[in-house]
Amino acid sequence: MIMADLTVGLSCSACGGALSVPEGQSTVICSYCGSTLFIEGDQGVVTIAFKNKVPQDGAMASTQHWWKKGLKARDLKRTGKVSELYPIFLPFWKTTTRVAGWICGYEERRYTDSKGNTHTERIPKEVMINQDYVFSEIACDPGDLGIKTMKNFLGETGFEDFEMIPTFEATTSKDDAVVHAKNDALGNAKRQAHVPHVTFERLHSFPKRLSMIYYPVWIVRYSYRDRMYMDTVDGVTGQVLSGRAPGDPLYQSLAVTAGAAGGGLIGAAGIVFGQGDTTILAVGLVVGFIVLFVAYRFFRHGSEIVQGDFKHKPASLSGALKQVQSVSKSLEGLR
Repeated sequence: MIMADLTVGLSCSACGGALSVPEGQSTVICSYCGSTLFIEGDQGVVTIAFKNKVPQDGAMASTQHWWKKGLKARDLKRTGKVSELYPIFLPFWKTTTRVAGWICGYEERRYTDSKGNTHTERIPKEVMINQDYVFSEIACDPGDLGIKTMKNFLGETGFEDFEMIPTFEATTSKDDAVVHAKNDALGNAKRQAHVPHVTFERLHSFPKRLSMIYYPVWIVRYSYRDRMYMDTVDGVTGQVLSGRAPGDPLYQSLAVTAGAAGGGLIGAAGIVFGQGDTTILAVGLVVGFIVLFVAYRFFRHGSEIVQGDFKHKPASLSGALKQVQSVSKSLEGLR
């Protein structure tokens, strides 16, 4: 996906006129006096910051709205108490990488002829890649914030006094950011080519722009029944980026009860109706196992609802479904 470039504003040091500097550009000519100016950020990297557009009460309102969504504790909004609410600027590397080249191969299509015979046809595919890809990653240790990438690339930006704003110190190098961006761009290019069976591949990546962006995030820490939780709110869009919240015991109980009953009934039906047909038997057992497994995973991990990129993240319902899909695929060979 091609993202819009950022543009920051400066004043000409010669005449004071307003300058418009596209992200990543190191020289600019003043349209008022004709002076040529050289611009350089930290270690040759343009460094800019998004302005915090969400007030404190707006961050609080976003958190309370998030408390009501999903399978969180039903009394969370009534009994949750915020202990800390403050903004901070998180550093992110933002890299634009151009990928150019070719991917060749084929895809297989199966069809059945008039006699009932199944045939496989190979259809050649040749895809040319010439596209820019934008990659971002946090440039510091996010700790327990659950944020790894920059979600929003649009907003008002400008140069800031980075010694005056609350921020985390960048601990990763720009060289690592360029390598990660290159690998991400190549991976995206291969996926978007949609060539199932690759026979020839020649791709080149060219880093185009690298920026250090400081992004405003509200940190919200709160308590619920003597336990501490947290969430983060985007300082530009006002959306909740990540967080941990208590689950509701009622939802856990209903899930395990319904899952056990539903899984058992489906499995029993497969055994009863599949006595003369192994396919029906296998399908019934697999579907029953899936229902029971999903219910068990939610019962086990539903005491805490997690959103975001945490290092130690409990298995979510979607994660359980992905594991179930892999299990069901492996069982298909037995049918």
